[in-house]
Amino acid sequence: MPKGRTPSLIGSSLGRPSRETCGRKTPCSRCKQPIQKGEDCFDVPQPQKPHSATRRFCAECFRGVLEQTKSDLEELEAVAR
Repeated sequence: MPKGRTPSLIGSSLGRPSRETCGRKTPCSRCKQPIQKGEDCFDVPQPQKPHSATRRFCAECFRGVLEQTKSDLEELEAVAR
């Protein structure tokens, strides 16, 4: 049995997506709709940019990102069998 925590494809070296409260009005990286100050949003680190660069998603778009990630992982699991 391997020791330590099982790595995640989402986490890896990119860091982990985090749930944040929007400090100011800002557009969603995907749908471009404004996320109002005080609303929940999700910051996803960008691997090609400096370590503090993130893409900010509204809750609805982030659900879509999660669904796509699940789909991608299911495809990889099917290939690995």
